[in-house]
Amino acid sequence: MNGKITYHQQVSYCGKQRCRKCREGIGHGPYWYAYSTENGRTTRTYIGKNLPPDLQVLLESPSPPDNLEPVALRIRTLGQFQLERQSNQEWQTVTDAVWQHQRVRALLACLLSNPGRKLGREQVMDALWPDADIETASSRLDRTVYSLRQLLEPALSRPASSHLLRMEREGLILAEQSQIWVDAGAFEALLNQARTTGDPGSREKLLEEASVLYGGDFLPEERSADWIIARRESLQRNWMGLLLELADLRIARDALSTAIDPLDRLLAADPANEAAVQRLIISLAQLDRRGEALRAYHRFTTALQRDYNIAPLPETRSLYEAVQQGDSHAAMTLTSQPLSPAETASLVDRETSTAYKQGYKVQIGRSHQTPLIGRDQELEIMNQLLLASEQGTRTRKKAASLPLDTQRRPQCILLVGEAGIGKTRLAEELSQGALKRGWAVAWSRIYAQESSVPYRQWTEVLRSAMAHGLWQRQEISKHPLTYQPLSTLLPELHDLFPAVVYPTPLSPEQEQLRLWEATLELLNTISERTPLLVVLDDLHWADGSSSALLGYLVRRLRGHRVLLMGTYSQTEHPSMHPLRSLLADLQRERAITTLHVPVLTDAQIGTLVAHLPESLVQRIQNQAAGNPFFAEELARVSCMEGTTSSDEASPPTKYQGH
Repeated sequence: MNGKITYHQQVSYCGKQRCRKCREGIGHGPYWYAYSTENGRTTRTYIGKNLPPDLQVLLESPSPPDNLEPVALRIRTLGQFQLERQSNQEWQTVTDAVWQHQRVRALLACLLSNPGRKLGREQVMDALWPDADIETASSRLDRTVYSLRQLLEPALSRPASSHLLRMEREGLILAEQSQIWVDAGAFEALLNQARTTGDPGSREKLLEEASVLYGGDFLPEERSADWIIARRESLQRNWMGLLLELADLRIARDALSTAIDPLDRLLAADPANEAAVQRLIISLAQLDRRGEALRAYHRFTTALQRDYNIAPLPETRSLYEAVQQGDSHAAMTLTSQPLSPAETASLVDRETSTAYKQGYKVQIGRSHQTPLIGRDQELEIMNQLLLASEQGTRTRKKAASLPLDTQRRPQCILLVGEAGIGKTRLAEELSQGALKRGWAVAWSRIYAQESSVPYRQWTEVLRSAMAHGLWQRQEISKHPLTYQPLSTLLPELHDLFPAVVYPTPLSPEQEQLRLWEATLELLNTISERTPLLVVLDDLHWADGSSSALLGYLVRRLRGHRVLLMGTYSQTEHPSMHPLRSLLADLQRERAITTLHVPVLTDAQIGTLVAHLPESLVQRIQNQAAGNPFFAEELARVSCMEGTTSSDEASPPTKYQGH
């Protein structure tokens, strides 16, 4: 290796407390460094953000030169903990004695479990030697770092010069994926690619590749470290969501036999997963495998009773009864309306099965809507915020570590306008676009008669998310201290949690905070598996508690892949309602984007009702005053009254405004 120069890109961290980039895990760069080795001694030289032009040309060529080094090591963490090194173009498992040292493995596990593969010295010492004094822990850490560097780069005569395990200021940084390939990182990269592609075929292929990589729990031998447990649970949730989505894609293209395989894998790991059981029963019934569908239900109820002492949801029970009443040759189908897995109790004739297969996911908006007119600017702003939220960091942060930062993009959109102007339609358009990008969508609509019901909108959001398989009752029952307050909103969860007795009764304010924290944690957990869009329609009718929870979530969901959207009519809203002051505060903090939906121009109204005679179009333009709902109502009434003949006008259309 004498005289050889290699080039690597690395992100650096200054460690300053006020540095937003370091605090968020973004870091500075990436910067290019040159590594040269002479007589076994490696030195690093800073180059800058860009390589010299001649090297840049080589880098962009179809075959990069050897000195732009590929992956040097591979680490397998899913179902095993194994280090592999390349030798003579073959990957060989590392069996060095150093690899058997518990401290070395624990240090590497901690680095792999944290975002950016970096940790502060004090964090490592607290995790590995919590009972040792600072001098002893520091000495042990130095020796462990030295051993791990020797393991990663055995050819180095001076391990301190290692570029695979660097120490910058008071932090330890493990090399990125381009130098040390980790199966968990590759698994998440494939998932992210699948979520961003709009092609179902490409998405299915990427999900299949990711499912092959997931060989089991993350670092299964580590059972106590909090960081590792959190990372393990996050990866497992992603894997379960992957299997459900893979099954949905195969069901949508009528590949029912292949859809059963990911469902079986999921139920082998989690026998009480209700969303998977519902899909499995439907698939087996449509394949005329009625007996297997019934046995799948019985296995599920047994697991549910044994592990959680609860009964299936009514929808699952109804689905079972529908299969039970058929025969081995009957076809299992759903109603012609696209339904979610939790709404699959109704059975109809075989002719409706095509409609089911094309609309397995939840439907957003009404059928056969007219094209959206005159809203290009609003849609562009909304889509930009959707894409920005999709790239949000998945690192959980405490509220105290999130100071006001006006440079961040808001993750809440408020559509404001008069009744019938098209706020709900815009929300539906964004929701449909989000679904195509692989987002999960939870809708909530409230009515004036429900404005006095506490947390009415959020109760509907959480129930909608559960009905569509975004979270499971059994999943939250594993963390009773965190999620027990949710039973206040969802009484059906009471049986999942033991009674909590506090030394002193909690005040109403403390109970409210626990409920808010549980809701925030659940939304964060869902967003780790899939980006989440929450739509709160007719927000002006929300009660004070729902409004206060909205403010709490808006301020604390930043950085997570969650986008909140509300539709709001100022004319329907009492001037003294607490929502008004909350929205004013959020706008001041730049935590919310407010889009005022304007009236349509006469030309746009004319386009909307262009199927009518010109004289009637002009009358509607004068009477509708730019309101699309009024314009379409006038057109509908005109058709019903016979103002136009049947050969002059098309059938009345669905409304653009709402």
